[in-house]
Amino acid sequence: MQHSLAQIESGEIDQNRSKQLQKPQGSMPFNPLNSFKQLTLYQKTLLILSVTLSGLVGGLYLGSLTILSESLKQAEQQSATQTIQGVLSVLGQDKKAFAARYSDWSAWDDTYAFIQNRDESYIKSNLVPGQFTNLKVNLILFIDTKNRIVFGSGFDLKKKQLLPVPQGLQQRLVATDPLIQASQTRQATLTGIVVLPEGPMLLTAQPILTSEGKGPVRGTAIFGRYLDSKSITDLSQATQLSLSAYPANHPNLPLDFQTVQPRLSPESPIAIAPLSEKSLGGYVLLPDIYQQSGLLLRIEIPRTIYQQSRRSQQELILTIAIVGVVFGGVTLLLLERLVLSRLGRLSQGVRKIRASQDLSLRLSLPGNDELSVLARDMNGLLENLDLSQNALQRNLTHLAEVNQDLQMTMQCLQREIKERQQAESALQQSEQQLVARTAQLEATLQDLQQAQMQLIQSEKMSGLGQLVAGVAHEINNPVNFIRGNISYANRYLKDLLDLLHLYRSQPSLSTPEIQAREEEIDLEFLLEDLSRLFSSMQVGVNRINDIVRSLRTFSRLDEAAVKTVDLHEGMDSTLMILQHRLKANADSAAIKVVKDYGDLPPIECYAGQLNQVFMNILANAIDALEEQEQRLQQQPIPLPLTEDNTWNKQIRIGTELADSRTVRIRIADNGPGMDETVRQRMFDPFFTTKAIGKGTGMGMSISYQVIVEKHRGRLHCASVLGQGTEFIIEIPIAVTST
Repeated sequence: MQHSLAQIESGEIDQNRSKQLQKPQGSMPFNPLNSFKQLTLYQKTLLILSVTLSGLVGGLYLGSLTILSESLKQAEQQSATQTIQGVLSVLGQDKKAFAARYSDWSAWDDTYAFIQNRDESYIKSNLVPGQFTNLKVNLILFIDTKNRIVFGSGFDLKKKQLLPVPQGLQQRLVATDPLIQASQTRQATLTGIVVLPEGPMLLTAQPILTSEGKGPVRGTAIFGRYLDSKSITDLSQATQLSLSAYPANHPNLPLDFQTVQPRLSPESPIAIAPLSEKSLGGYVLLPDIYQQSGLLLRIEIPRTIYQQSRRSQQELILTIAIVGVVFGGVTLLLLERLVLSRLGRLSQGVRKIRASQDLSLRLSLPGNDELSVLARDMNGLLENLDLSQNALQRNLTHLAEVNQDLQMTMQCLQREIKERQQAESALQQSEQQLVARTAQLEATLQDLQQAQMQLIQSEKMSGLGQLVAGVAHEINNPVNFIRGNISYANRYLKDLLDLLHLYRSQPSLSTPEIQAREEEIDLEFLLEDLSRLFSSMQVGVNRINDIVRSLRTFSRLDEAAVKTVDLHEGMDSTLMILQHRLKANADSAAIKVVKDYGDLPPIECYAGQLNQVFMNILANAIDALEEQEQRLQQQPIPLPLTEDNTWNKQIRIGTELADSRTVRIRIADNGPGMDETVRQRMFDPFFTTKAIGKGTGMGMSISYQVIVEKHRGRLHCASVLGQGTEFIIEIPIAVTST
């Protein structure tokens, strides 16, 4: 931005800047950097000290947290593991005490005798509800060596009622079950947890022996107690810890159990996870007697070490914060006395010079530090500004004169630019009109050329149709005469031959002269060959008649308008006309035509024009096959081969109903095909891939117009280079005359 000397001298620039600073900033977005720049030096210093102190405290906190957290975590894990081991030890002792409590029942002469004699008095005196209550068991079961239950009963300790043996346990009482096998085979006691549908149960299975512990073993005594909430509560009171237990296969495990369960396995049955800031969860997978996942036990352990470490960290941070505040206050006081107050005096002197606009005033700041050096440098700057102000006034006067000359020059240049723009605009409009006119003329020329070629082609086809119709008519008359009389001649000849055979059957009528004549003319061969001769003549006449009928069908001079015709008849007549090109000759093999005609109704169409479309497509297919055969003879080209490794020229023609109102005709060859560029230009006027003199490039264009414009149908070409070409024609069954 440039300012005049008068503005600088009058202080207008400073006043404008002051007004800009005083404008409300409510509409501007908040920018922390701009807000920091607007603070005073004292505020900035205070802010920097506060941020530094906060960063120091935060860094020390994070450092201590990082350094101590791992060791505290390990210590906490070790302490929790020891607690869990203690609980497991209590569980082990409880299992041993449970097994020992009922060993007197299994090694007892009365029980030993009861298994053998089934004495009811034993049951009445020993296995009564009061005894279940005294033993604190939910199950007593005596089984003999043949796995038969001698006595078995469950018991509800709360209701003091006898119950049936749990169904889940009865299913396990087989000879191979560890409960039976351990006691009866190894004479050992097996104590552990069994998870039943009725709930987890602590069982002990002991062999039934005499009071002296001798055998032989007469069976197994099983005592069980449900591990219900009361059992867990008793265990909690014994360990002074909060315990929770769930079967491992419980369908509705609490969320913390579900989270920890994947970490538990028989190889690693203990896992520890925090429950809250005040407690840890010690999770133990207790195996059942089958060494499968039995019971999930959670032990809530107070986080004493964690709480102590948190208090220690808080005390450390508080101490550091107090020391930092004291250090920051002392630092701020020293900065105020040694730096900030002197900067304030320097700033006050600068504001005084700006307010008075007197560049002869100087700053006074005693001392030899950086601030004093700054004051002396600013005094030198003020002196240089005073000298420069006078030189600037002189330059501004000269600048005003130059500015006036520049304005006059700019006005002249603007007028010249405007005139040139108007000329360029007029030139662009002329060029656009010329381009549009050229495009219109090119389109008109192309339409004229296309119309001329269509007219020539139409006249040629009309003349050809008249010629074909005339030739067919002229040939048809003598052929019909011959065809009509040959049957009579054949019948007359047969009568004469019958008469001749009759004469020969009479030996009295045969003379030596007649016999000599028969041998001379070889009468036997003549009689035999004459019938074949008349049959060949009949075939030839029929062939000529078919050709004449095909020529008349193809020309269809009387069907220039919409007629109802047999589509297959028109296709066959076109093939008959092209038969000479389909047959084999000395230079080319025959082209096989495969017909796959569908069941089509009569079609309303322009029959002559539709036959012309068939002729164009079939002729192009024959040309492509012949050219490909010539190239194949000169240089082998990869083509689809038959099973005997040969390439047979083939044209496939198929017809079908596309829907209830449309007929589809497919004409395909197994020639060389074409690339995408040629296929896209296939129906363009005057486009041809044939040599000069062999094609006008209008055949497929006219065919496209006949199908699309005259018949309101579709003509599509599908081709893959090296795999042949297929033309698909779709026309309505009934077309409206246009």
